[in-house]
Amino acid sequence: MTTGQLSPKTSSAAAEIAPDLEYTGERLVPGKIGEVLFREHEERYVFAAQYVAGKDVIDVACGAGIGTSLLLHAGAHSVLGLDIDQDAIAYAKARYRDCRFAECDARSLCLPDESVDLVVSFETLEHLREQDKFLNECRRVLRPGGRFICSTPNLAISRWSAGNPHHVREFYPGEFSDLVGSVFPCLELFAQRNRMLPFYAARKFIRRRLDEFGYRGSIDRVLRLRSQSETFRSEFVNDASRVRRSIVAYKRGIFREPIFLIAVARNTPT
Repeated sequence: MTTGQLSPKTSSAAAEIAPDLEYTGERLVPGKIGEVLFREHEERYVFAAQYVAGKDVIDVACGAGIGTSLLLHAGAHSVLGLDIDQDAIAYAKARYRDCRFAECDARSLCLPDESVDLVVSFETLEHLREQDKFLNECRRVLRPGGRFICSTPNLAISRWSAGNPHHVREFYPGEFSDLVGSVFPCLELFAQRNRMLPFYAARKFIRRRLDEFGYRGSIDRVLRLRSQSETFRSEFVNDASRVRRSIVAYKRGIFREPIFLIAVARNTPT
């Protein structure tokens, strides 16, 4: 990873002709989400960038393509962004013209066997009913020794928030490790954004109660918890130092849990 290296900015012409992509909460849309959520996605792609040098890479469920672009300019030999959503792919093709994109179902990848060195797929697994099929497809297209990197919300944390209507099934760390490990036995687990669970749960509980009674907005303004002039970024910054602070090896603890789990697995012969 190259600290401080910027992902190439899209040209103003490309930005102007890119079709509008609605933000529904299901995927990141550049310029339409707040800094916290934007940075969470950014951190994951910068983390993956350390594995891409000289590799043939696919970005499964690439959405708007902003992460695909970062991976290409982090030194990958080639990157192909895949997504089932036609509108997302049209947006990605228009905005990131130096990248390749295609419509594709994550459960039936449009590539031959053993054709890539790295499969990246962030925040995908929890959206799918046929999770085993998706994982086996990722293994099918990987060359021997290739890597699979995926992330998912940690249910130990997310259970304290309102449920995401786009998610079919979320996982506790052991469940996530077992599922990915059933297809990729050589597996490392990482933690993104560790939190002290008792304090996190209490804060979420209080905020939900304030929402129910209509007080949260007023209290946030009084305590200045919500910025009145939040900026919305449209580009990722390839900043390795930031990732080293937010993504670390997963260590099971009594009170500490990460918001997101990241698996880095290697395709080894059975």
